[in-house]
Parts: sequence; C-alpha cells; structure tokens
Amino acid sequence: MTVFKVVRVDLSTEKITEEVYKEDLVRKFMGGRGLASYLALKEIPKGVDPLSPSNKLYIFDGPLSGLATLATSRVTVVTKSPLTGSLTHANAGGNFAYMLRRAGYEGIVVEGRAEEPVYILIKEGEVSIRPAKHIWGKWTGAATKALLEDAGFEPDERKAGVATIGPAGENLSRIAGIRFSDYERFAGRGGVGAVMGSKNLKGIVVWGTRDLYSLVIDRRRWIEETGKLAQRLASGPTAKGLHIYGTNLLMNVINSVGGLPTRNFETGYFEEAEKISGEHIKQHYVVETHACAQCPIACTQHVEVKSGPFKFLGKAKYEYESTWALGADLGNGNPEAVLKLIKLANELGFDTISLGNTLAVAIELAKKGKLKLPLDWGDPGPLIDLVVKMAYRDGVGDELAEGEYRLAMKYGEPEAFVGSRGQGFPAYDPRALKGFAISYITANRGGDHLEAYSPTWEVLGVPEKVDPLCETPECIKKQAKIVVYAQHLMALSDSVTFCKFDTLDKEGLFENDLAHLFNIGFGWDTTPQEMLTIGERIFNVERLFHVKEGKWVKDELPPRMRKEIPTGPAKGHSATRMFEEGIKEFYALRGWVDGKPTYETLKRLGLEEFQYLL
Repeated sequence: MTVFKVVRVDLSTEKITEEVYKEDLVRKFMGGRGLASYLALKEIPKGVDPLSPSNKLYIFDGPLSGLATLATSRVTVVTKSPLTGSLTHANAGGNFAYMLRRAGYEGIVVEGRAEEPVYILIKEGEVSIRPAKHIWGKWTGAATKALLEDAGFEPDERKAGVATIGPAGENLSRIAGIRFSDYERFAGRGGVGAVMGSKNLKGIVVWGTRDLYSLVIDRRRWIEETGKLAQRLASGPTAKGLHIYGTNLLMNVINSVGGLPTRNFETGYFEEAEKISGEHIKQHYVVETHACAQCPIACTQHVEVKSGPFKFLGKAKYEYESTWALGADLGNGNPEAVLKLIKLANELGFDTISLGNTLAVAIELAKKGKLKLPLDWGDPGPLIDLVVKMAYRDGVGDELAEGEYRLAMKYGEPEAFVGSRGQGFPAYDPRALKGFAISYITANRGGDHLEAYSPTWEVLGVPEKVDPLCETPECIKKQAKIVVYAQHLMALSDSVTFCKFDTLDKEGLFENDLAHLFNIGFGWDTTPQEMLTIGERIFNVERLFHVKEGKWVKDELPPRMRKEIPTGPAKGHSATRMFEEGIKEFYALRGWVDGKPTYETLKRLGLEEFQYLL
C-alpha cells in the first residue's frame, strides 16, 4: 500500500499532529502539488488574507521523491498567494525533498503564526519548534548555515535539508520566495516566502536515515528498472546540453526565434543576448557544475564575479529565467551586472522572475515620468540599491515590494503589467512561441511557463514538432490539444514528484514510464491514461480554488500581447488569433465553460464533492 504521511504544525498553539493519507487518496492526487492543492481547496477558508494566520502552507514531497535516481528530489509548496490572492504552487530541487522523506514524512502543513521567530526541526521523525529570533534578519546563505548549526549539524547544506527565507520574506514582499538546500534552490513564484514570513517562520531543517527502498515491493527490481531509465534520461541531447551549459543554453535559442521578451515585452529580440548567453557565461564565469540529489542530468551552474563594480563574495546559482529577468527584460546586456543582481536576489530571498518584471515595470514608469527614479533600460547601476530597498520595504522599495501587477495598477498603467492572474510572464514571448498564448493564460498559478512548456514541442519537437508561428485552424487545434496534454503531465510530475527536465527529450520520462514504475514499485495496476487523468484532476482542483474565491476565473490576454512584435524574426506577429481561437478549443477539450469546469467534468473526474462551487 502507498501511503502519504504528513506532519501538521500549528505555530499559534505549538500543537504537532500526524496524519496518514491512504492509497485511495494517493491514487487520486499523488502527493506534491496534487494532494496539497486538494487539501488547500478543502481547508483554506474563502476570502482569507494570504498573510493572515488562517492561511496554510503545504510543503509536500511525492510518492517517488527521493526514491529513484530520476531527478525525483523535488518539493512543491502550495498556499494562497499574497501576489495573486488565489492558489499558487512553487517547486524546488536540491536535497530537501530527499531529506524530508528520510526524516519520516512526505509532507509538512504549517498553520497559525508564532509570537516570535521560530524554525521547525524534523530529525528522525521527531518534530520540534525552536526559537529563531537570533537568526531572523540574516540573508538566506547565512541563515542556512545558522539553522544547520543551531540544529546540531555542520554548516554544510549537503548534510541536511534546509528551507529558509531572507529579508524579502520577513518583510512580507509579495514576490518573496523560499530558498531550499542544497545551494540557492528556490520555490519562487507567488510570494510563498511572504507566507512563511507572515507566520514568523524563518526556516525548516529536516534530516533522517529512513531506508526509502523499503517502501517498494522488490528493491532489486526497482533499482534495476530505475537505473535503466536514468541512463536513458542522461543520454538525451537536451539533457546533455543542460549538463554542459545549464538552463541558460536557451538564451540564444529563444532569441533566434524572436521569442526573448525585451524591455518589458516591448519586443521579442534582444540585441545583446549573446553577452548574457549560456555559452558566454560558461566560458567566463562558471566555476562549478553539479546536480540536485538523485539527478542524472546535473544542470546546476555556479558562477563567480571576482572583480569590477559588480563583484560579489562566494558563488551564485544562476538560471535562464533569472538571467532573462534581470538581463533582457531590463535591457541589461552586462553579464556581470546580471549575475550580481541574481546573487543579490538569491540572498535577499526574491523570486527572480517577478523581481525582474517589477523592475521592468518601474523602468517603464520612470521613463514615462510617473515614477521619480533615475532608471533607464540597460543601466543596471541604480538597480542594486533598489533591490535592497525592496527587500526591506525602504522608501520607494515599499511600493515595488508589492510586485509587478500592483505597481502598474497604482500608477495607472495597466498595460505595463504583462501577465495573467496578477503574476507576470516568464522568459518567452507568446507572440513568437504561440503555444504560450494558451498555456500562459490558462496557467492556474498565473503567468507561468512550467504548467505547460510550449518550447518542448515548438523548439525541441517533443512529443511532435509544431511551428511556433503557425496560426492555421489545424495548428491552433494542435496547440490546444498539446497544451492540455502537457498541463496534465506537468501537474503529474509536480505531484509524483520528478523534475520537468525529465520530459524535454523523447528519451524522457512520460506517463507510460510512470505507470510502469508505480505498478512494479507499489503493486498498482494503473495505465498511462489513468496517470494522465490524475494530472487532469489536479488541474481542475486548482481551477476550482479560483472559482471558490471568485477571482481570476476568466482567462484573459494582456493588451501588450495583442500588439505586433516590432523587431526580430517574429516581427509582425501577435498572440491575438492563437488566444481567441485557441481558448475555444481549450475549453472544449477540458469540458469547461467560461473558464470553469462543468458538473459533468467534475463527475467524470470523481470531484462531485466540489459541485457546490459551481
């Protein structure tokens, strides 16, 4: 039997309880994003302020977490978002998921609010709440070491799992993330770090020695089968490229198709992209490559800038999204300035995507004379001090700490916000990569590339090649169909859990492999289609949270995406037709009307308990 063991910690009362969810519920929602979203829909009261003690924070592994060398050390955070005011989920790698499970639990639910700063220690199944007033205020790197030492470990984040927030989370910035070990892994989106801060929770430390292979039926067969899959994963061409260059191998690729958002989505082509590309940074600044726990791909790139005006101490973990957000999105082609801003964001505890989007909105407002700041495209100097001010809500930093959507609305410039559901778009322009004209807009957590990653099929040709600029009726139908499939697969991956990079090659991990693994590992009799149905059920549960809140139910294309791209390979293209026609196809495939599921869809998915929301 597959069970899911959770510890529930109420910081207001200091009550600690255990709950075990049995196989029937695991087979409906898995763990991770799926089970956490189901519980959030049932447990978080309608209309609750996300920063109040009544909000809940779910930090969940999945049934495969830490159990196979298939990039399965992923942890998902689910909560009501301070940024969007509705449900969000954020995902991180590293070693936390592996260590949490070895400590005896698949998930943590945090409730209430401590009177003073605390951290949670889970060690060999024993759970305690410890004072953290002496750690509060520390930046994330120093906080990680301090938490480890206070919990009795060496100050080496490979020794235990750590989750912590920085000043951005402590000061309730709506774009704060949670840093996970090992080394600057972030669950960034939706302001999840602010929820931790609102609970006076500085961090969580987890460690244990539970034998995870004892959870499968046949240890030898499990190791043999997962070993074969790991070799297959590592052999894929995209996996090999990720290992060499990290995720920033995408910079030149996406720019070459005219899909790299530049200067707050003014256009889709950045003239200085080469300077901040994965190839250039690999040659000049990368000092180390390593992997999350149990990952055969090993895409993590660590960089150093040792001299000049943008030097910083130690190493920084950098990614494509971060480099775009603090580079091309700001018109910033200085690689050392980009890396300095990334390091600063990681230490202060920001989601780099929303940070870049917010700074881009600020620059646009400044250039229009609405925000009295000395900001301009391609001038990173003033941004260093501004980011620090945002973390501490100092002066104008207080306004920017509210995030891109609120900043644009406050100054009467709604078009300056380019996103959906109150969250800005990531590093792909849906006018050039038109699958995002559907997947960005329908993503349940708001502007998001990982609920369905269209470059998988538009650039990499997995599961099939689709022309990203094609807008014939046949192409629109195909895009909608693949987006729906990808949303199911991605919801499943976040709930199993395994890394989405496992799905970027045809040699990757898909629903047929997952069905096989659950059948041989846990004695299930499931099918690939049943696995995808779990993903569909999860996606519908998330949409029901919006329906319950009466917020962000309608799927809307932001005005700037209706304008044609003025420069680059996708010049003359907009996202209007793909969205207007594609959303109709999308709703028909989903069994939705006006952005929400019908009763028939809920019944088919076994979600009748939520019919009262319709």
